[in-house]
Amino acid sequence: LQSIRYCLESGAKAVVLCSHLGRPDGTRKPECSLAPVAAALEKLLARPVSFIGDCVGPEAEAACADPPQGSVLLLENLRYHVEEEGK
Repeated sequence: LQSIRYCLESGAKAVVLCSHLGRPDGTRKPECSLAPVAAALEKLLARPVSFIGDCVGPEAEAACADPPQGSVLLLENLRYHVEEEGK
């Protein structure tokens, strides 16, 4: 949280976060979604966090291309893509 706050307070246009959770083996499992993390971050940061439903592809690219000043974006679980698991 301190790093995110530091970036925003220092004038970063946006902070784009990504992570992995669990071992979904390249399939979308609701219990491995980062959506609840976005909701928790909103409360902890006391500011909106935009949850992006994928970490690659058109949706993620569009969201990250020109985000609003001071925005926080969280991309969906990297491990929803089998390539992330090295298989």
